[in-house]
Amino acid sequence: MAATRLIIDTDPGVDDAVAIVLALASPELEVLALTTVVGNVDVEKTTLNARRLLTLTGREDVLVGRGCATPIGGASGTAAEVHGQDGLGDLSWSEPTVGEASEDAVEMIYRLAKEAPLTLAAIGPLTNLATLLQRHPDVVEHIERVVIMGGASFEGNVTAAAEFNIWVDPEAAAIVFAGNWKLDIMPLDLTHQAFLNDDDLSYLRNLKSEVGDRLAAMLEPYAKFHEEWVGNRDLIMHDAMAIYEVINPSAIKKSGVKAEVETGGVLSRGATWLSRSFHHAESSTRVGVEVDNENFVKLLRERLATYPSRV
Repeated sequence: MAATRLIIDTDPGVDDAVAIVLALASPELEVLALTTVVGNVDVEKTTLNARRLLTLTGREDVLVGRGCATPIGGASGTAAEVHGQDGLGDLSWSEPTVGEASEDAVEMIYRLAKEAPLTLAAIGPLTNLATLLQRHPDVVEHIERVVIMGGASFEGNVTAAAEFNIWVDPEAAAIVFAGNWKLDIMPLDLTHQAFLNDDDLSYLRNLKSEVGDRLAAMLEPYAKFHEEWVGNRDLIMHDAMAIYEVINPSAIKKSGVKAEVETGGVLSRGATWLSRSFHHAESSTRVGVEVDNENFVKLLRERLATYPSRV
């Protein structure tokens, strides 16, 4: 079976980094580009981080397209307190050898989609995808499906109502959710079922590879943040669930829904409303509801072990 042509729209981000490194090590996927967006940190930093990750993994064949610097709904906030001021745990990095394309992210997605059908994995705020639909509404004819990490049914992680990726730009999310394309949503209800722990950090260090060392180093402060705020060091693999879904669409149980985003309200801005009525069972919009973490971690470990060990 041919590999899935994939563009990852991203705001790296520590858990984005794990998702990206997993994607690049997966033969099921042909990663064409990383397109960047403001989110966990500003777009200048997310673009630099995309270049860093491609340099780390030796993937100079993958394009980097800088995307939107400001949410459609106006500036909101970042998550530097979670991911570090640079977005990747504030480690020291050499200057990346992978460059940035002159083509902006939205035009890059549109061009690559018109060349052949592809899948979009959106693991940051949805500003680029909303802008894509506004500029090029015909793009839906060339996108096989969109898989996003975002939203929550029960409780957000920025406010009681809103998950971060949706909260940053609810107006963009509303546009994307209303788009005429096949959409799979991986919300917090699902992603909190997928996590790494200290045994997995030890595994990464014992790989004795640059990739393993870097991931372990950036995940350590992420674990400390989680311990301070939640009371345990579980490393929730939010963004990796979108990539896991593209790698193996049968690995995550999904159900049809009607999905809407609240763009107003004082307490509810950025909330996602996922109607699970049986009337929506055959909807082209689906939500992830269940994943086996043991199987996910096994696959992640296997794929990360394929990166070369240090000489």
